[in-house]
Amino acid sequence: MCLPNFTKRVVPQFDILTLSTQIFGLLLSLVLLYYYNINSGLLHFIKVKKLRLKKIKKANKSIIKASSNFKAMEWSSNINYQFYLQSKPV
Repeated sequence: MCLPNFTKRVVPQFDILTLSTQIFGLLLSLVLLYYYNINSGLLHFIKVKKLRLKKIKKANKSIIKASSNFKAMEWSSNINYQFYLQSKPV
């Protein structure tokens, strides 16, 4: 009984004859994935960035509005604390 010689077989990935078709298929798939990511993925990231920027601007506006209220509250608390110290029996 003669065993087949497996060392003479060539793995299809390393075959010189199919190398050009494999490279062409690889480049074609990479180009398609690139255009897909540019058209859909990048647009998604831009939408998320715009939404986050809008939220940050809204939060900044509310902080600016609240800063005048904080100053008034600080002044009020200082006055109330001074009245408390004056009314405290010694």
